[in-house]
Amino acid sequence: MHIAHHTHPNGMGCFVTVSSTGNRVPAAEASDGEFIEFAHTYNGYEAFSTTPEGLGETVGEVRLIWNRLGELPDDLNLLRACLFLEVRGHRHRGDDAPFKDDRFVQALVDRIRDMWS
Repeated sequence: MHIAHHTHPNGMGCFVTVSSTGNRVPAAEASDGEFIEFAHTYNGYEAFSTTPEGLGETVGEVRLIWNRLGELPDDLNLLRACLFLEVRGHRHRGDDAPFKDDRFVQALVDRIRDMWS
């Protein structure tokens, strides 16, 4: 695996970890493992050149706006960074609920899928 800047045919670019399985956005009915694997294909720290705390503040603002208004940004890198930090938090907190069942995670993946298609 390596970090690379990937440009989608629609002109959007983002930093992704390129793996042998590819980086397909999981379908809504995909397994929890597929959501987790996809979230790990992006390194939000490297893309934003920031610390966990710095990225946490940024993601916190995105989540706050989503909680209040149901809106997510049009920035693919920011969406991927949010998903990356959410999966890390899920693991570090030892959450019992499946990662994909978090409504914010579902909204992020749906938005990312919409932007990639």
